[in-house]
Amino acid sequence: MQDETGRRLATNYRGWQSDVIVDLIKRYGFPHITLNPGASFRGLHDSLVNYGGNEPPMMLCQHEEVAVQIAHGYAKASGRPMAVILHDLVGLLHACMAIYYAYIDRVPIFIIGATGPMDEGKRRPHIDWTHSALVQGNAVRDYVKWDYQPSSIDGVPESFARAYSIMTTEPQGPVYMCYDAALQEAPLTSKVPLLPSEAAVTPAPMAPDPKAIEAIADKLIAAEHPMLLAEYAGRRAGGLESIVELAETAGAAVWDVNNALNFPNKHPLCLSMYQASLRRTDLIVGLDVKDWEKQLTELNNAMRTREQLTPPSCDFVEIGFGEINISKWAFD
Repeated sequence: MQDETGRRLATNYRGWQSDVIVDLIKRYGFPHITLNPGASFRGLHDSLVNYGGNEPPMMLCQHEEVAVQIAHGYAKASGRPMAVILHDLVGLLHACMAIYYAYIDRVPIFIIGATGPMDEGKRRPHIDWTHSALVQGNAVRDYVKWDYQPSSIDGVPESFARAYSIMTTEPQGPVYMCYDAALQEAPLTSKVPLLPSEAAVTPAPMAPDPKAIEAIADKLIAAEHPMLLAEYAGRRAGGLESIVELAETAGAAVWDVNNALNFPNKHPLCLSMYQASLRRTDLIVGLDVKDWEKQLTELNNAMRTREQLTPPSCDFVEIGFGEINISKWAFD
């Protein structure tokens, strides 16, 4: 069906199992979908057009890595995650580098994959065998927050909700949900309820230990030349304003790692990249910092040696999520 402008209208009748996935995409409010078309998700693609009415709008990309990188940039600029659809195993492998970059940058991306058919009797010779994997998520499991491949349509809504919750919980990161091609293309023969709308809510953020915060506050007050080292803290709503307030209250200089907009670079307390300021610093408070060494040492490329820029007596404390998302695969 089309309106007077030729725009395709959504139907109200669920006829295929892939229609359920479209309902979930809409329920969770993804603003756009990037994809490079492939046969493994033709069922979902058809549902997005004919059942979903092209909402959310799909953006055609010529390479899967580009599709993921668009979602990466959009999430950093807007604070909202996008959905990406990747074709089979080969599309997933094309996207590996971009997924890894999103993982180390703590960026939420909801990646939808497809595989199979997993029923061997439904596979085409050669292509459906060489382009499918068991389990396909193994290819990216070490650098996504979670991956899952439901075996029936009844398992889709709950796993979708869990993936969204995991993706948006700090420290954020990409998730990968893989759907069997045959599962997508099967007629929907029973009612599959969506979870309540509150199931989409991200869990409340963890609160720091009040005694630990008091101890850090005491250190800030006692320090002669304190410095705030900020990396990911500015990404959250109100993060920049809170860092400015803390710096002005404590009289602390700020070194912005430049991974996010943490602090105004024209503020008089901003000493970012001014290495001489580190040489008299007696306290550094890390605000969700991943890499301390790069900021606080100077590398001699010829000799491959590092010089510590802070005094030996400098104290270090950290507030952040760096230890929560430790990977045993990547030295992050």
